[in-house]
Amino acid sequence: MLLATESRGELIENRHEGCVAVVGEDGLRYAGGRWRERYFFRSSSKPIQALPVFLLGLDKAYGLTDEECAIMAGSNAGEPYCTEVVERLMRKTGVTEDDLVMRPRYPSHEPTKFAAIARGEGPKKIWHGCTPKHIGAILVQRALTGSGRGYHLPDSAAQRLVRYTVALFTGTPYEKIALGTDGCGVPVFGVPGDAMARSYLYLAAPDLIPERGYADAARRITDLMHRCPHLIRGNGYLCTVLNAAGGIVAKGGASGVYCFGLKEERLGVMFKLYDGTESAWQAVTARILSQIAPGGHRDLIEKLETEELTGTVCRAIWCMTGETIGELRAEFTLPRV
Repeated sequence: MLLATESRGELIENRHEGCVAVVGEDGLRYAGGRWRERYFFRSSSKPIQALPVFLLGLDKAYGLTDEECAIMAGSNAGEPYCTEVVERLMRKTGVTEDDLVMRPRYPSHEPTKFAAIARGEGPKKIWHGCTPKHIGAILVQRALTGSGRGYHLPDSAAQRLVRYTVALFTGTPYEKIALGTDGCGVPVFGVPGDAMARSYLYLAAPDLIPERGYADAARRITDLMHRCPHLIRGNGYLCTVLNAAGGIVAKGGASGVYCFGLKEERLGVMFKLYDGTESAWQAVTARILSQIAPGGHRDLIEKLETEELTGTVCRAIWCMTGETIGELRAEFTLPRV
């Protein structure tokens, strides 16, 4: 299914194909492309992976603030305010950089990265985009076994509980969830496209979740994502804009995966761009919203169609002179099921 095209001059230069699945309480509503195939959530699963922390009451046990909880559902851009929250989270929980299995890196937020280099600072694990997720997994592993060691291994207690959570939210049998290793070294989970959309229906409508403890945890995490949207990705990003809208819970992942849930409409949505691009996320999201929920999100759709966000293309493609030299367009029609 063709989701977006990029033109330059007289030619269409790039065609971004992918799949879309939209799920409601009564099942699949819209679907196009190879939505039946299994895809890895990548970072789109972070709000779901954070749920065991709340399920076990670890937020209360460590006296965590809303910000310190919210960032565990996000991808840390490494901006100063994000780093301050991560530092507080580590101090309260006793997690150190030595406990984290990933390699050090510079922040993805380029001004912060270049400022650190100018100060002569080397890369740090605290700047990694997945550090808050790892801290959450360490806390869960520690609560279940008495030690945080091995928290990243697929057969660890923490990851088995995370995998069970993914199974519950997607309706996918535990043993049918595909396993891989994410870029940060922890397991990544693969499920069919409609199952991925279902997980965000559950986040948007937690009364549908069959286990009460998880329903309460989902309400908590989505409320935090609305109140602290800047900690889910960083200022100016699509995730931040969508979660700030209040009625949408959203998180993107690497390799072109994006998921969001609509609270009032009680819908879960996923789409995957097969070429792994993220630049078209904004335009594709606007196009989906305009077809499945135009009435309740007019201002948001207009914003997505007219304002350039960080890392995504609204419509115009510019060259280094500032001239508009091309256009990204998403003009697909969602097939009803």
